[in-house]
Amino acid sequence: MRVLLLLLVLAVPASAQSGWLQVAAPAGEVWVDGAEQGEVNEWIAVEPGTRRVALVEAGVWNPRRSESEARIVAGDSVRVDLVLPYRVRVETMPIRAVIVRTFPDGRQETLGTAPLTFDLAPGERADLRATLTDYLPATAEAEGPGPVTLLMTPAPGAQPDVALLPTERSTASRTWVDVGIGAAALAAGAVAVHFKFRADAIDDRYRGTDPVDRGDESLRQEALRLDRLSAAALMGMQVGVGALAIRFVLR
Repeated sequence: MRVLLLLLVLAVPASAQSGWLQVAAPAGEVWVDGAEQGEVNEWIAVEPGTRRVALVEAGVWNPRRSESEARIVAGDSVRVDLVLPYRVRVETMPIRAVIVRTFPDGRQETLGTAPLTFDLAPGERADLRATLTDYLPATAEAEGPGPVTLLMTPAPGAQPDVALLPTERSTASRTWVDVGIGAAALAAGAVAVHFKFRADAIDDRYRGTDPVDRGDESLRQEALRLDRLSAAALMGMQVGVGALAIRFVLR
């Protein structure tokens, strides 16, 4: 009798002793308990038990991923619906601000120094706060795949000294001075935007899917250099705007 039972067990195919798992998603790889198992929308044989199932973006050096638990029963089929998170880019002007995320339950997480990226699940919201020495904190809300830019204002007393012209000059002279300061501020702002766009384009190549450019350290350094130039131009614009504000107050 024991021999007969043993033969029956050996005769059962291995697949009958496993469960079947399908991860439904438009694209990506399926990982189970930290190991790649196959592609999405395919039925994969998995050992019974509680398994950690992950959908991993394929073909990129820093993939997005979404995870869930699945209870696998021998002989049964389980379908898991997973969606890859959005990758949100966070920028600050000037750069190098520290970004902290606050969750709805009050928990906080330091994401790093801007510019940076982080993953956000569809329908999820992230409250962000940027801090930088000599600047007032800036806040923003991230919701969806679009980039987030935090513009930071110098703290009171932290701006460079502004040279003011004597107030006894003629009205025409003051007007031309104001026009000149305003034009310089606008030009500095345009330069800041120009360098920022160039930095973003190079950073996209550095983080993109092209194997030639992806992860190229020279591209990263060039993006950081352009970010610094953009920050310097932004500072010039802020000084010009501050000078105009002080001149109008003193009139």
